[in-house]
Amino acid sequence: MKNIIGKKYSGVISLLVILCFLIIPTLTFAQKLTHIVEEGDTLWDICEQYYGDSDLWPKLWEMNPFITNPHLLRKGDVITLFEKEPVKEEVKKVEAPPVEKAPATTVEHEVMGIDVSALTELNAIGTLYADENQVWGHIIASGDKKIMFSSGETVYVLFDDTRDLDIGERFLVGTSSELLKHPVTKEDLGRLFAVKGVLVLRERLGTAQKKDEYYEKKNVFMATIEEAYDSININDELMPYKQVASCILPVSLNKKITGNIVAAKNQLEIIHPNSIVYIDSGSGDGLKTGCVMDVIRQNSVPDPDSKGNIILPDITIGEILVIECRPGNSTAIVISMEEPISIGSYIKELSWEQTPEFLSALSDCPIK
Repeated sequence: MKNIIGKKYSGVISLLVILCFLIIPTLTFAQKLTHIVEEGDTLWDICEQYYGDSDLWPKLWEMNPFITNPHLLRKGDVITLFEKEPVKEEVKKVEAPPVEKAPATTVEHEVMGIDVSALTELNAIGTLYADENQVWGHIIASGDKKIMFSSGETVYVLFDDTRDLDIGERFLVGTSSELLKHPVTKEDLGRLFAVKGVLVLRERLGTAQKKDEYYEKKNVFMATIEEAYDSININDELMPYKQVASCILPVSLNKKITGNIVAAKNQLEIIHPNSIVYIDSGSGDGLKTGCVMDVIRQNSVPDPDSKGNIILPDITIGEILVIECRPGNSTAIVISMEEPISIGSYIKELSWEQTPEFLSALSDCPIK
């Protein structure tokens, strides 16, 4: 009898041992989706890499509360990723370090940026453009035969017939400069569009007359001037309205980017704090809104052993913040200045591990 019972329990035990060997490896190798931080990584880049959507970074930050700054990650840190279909193939499966379980709480991270609207009128920053198609139309008349207008007044505007326009669309009103030359290379640079105001399309008109014959003209509108920053005139030009973010998160640049300040708003020669400037680096060079760049003065002394110069380290004379980025150039605002800055001044990337004091001194705002 004992032998029978012993054999029975021996069989059960063997079965349990086999099941353990089948189940335990499954548990051992069930791993979380993670990413090992590499040099220059940010939460924006990681979300773009795995999910194709950089705007998912707040969710990723909430899942990794050990991160104190979303754009300053430490190389080698392990970021836990969340499931979102389809997850891109680049997801790396590595065993995450053991984490002590804590009581489930919702951590709210408030990211603070710089309130640029406290420094300048954002609708009036203007733009540097090389493509003539940027100008869509112009003011042709007013109802009372005035030639100068201010906020609240009615004007008539004409656009090229190739444009598809709708009632309610907004446009920047302004004037374009003559073709400018690059202050250093002397190559053609483009034109500056100086913004005078904003208007909105109210009613489509579209009747024209040639001798005694009337015909339809597609893009004639009655419009209202919503905002005026300067006197608006007949023949002033119209550019599509683009909203510029008023709260910008400063970004540390981990890529070498150099260039020049090539112009200033309204072609001013004297640059001061809060001046709007245009630089010859853009998104095509790796820049994006929020990048901070040093303005530098190149430094050298005569070489006593030759007719050349000894190159010394550059001297930083100010900092600028990129507030609007285009492929070939960008618009920036001067946020710090230690000595005079001029057109043609050199700029280069600025990176940091801790937020610089000159940024902390500016008015902040929550990033939404």
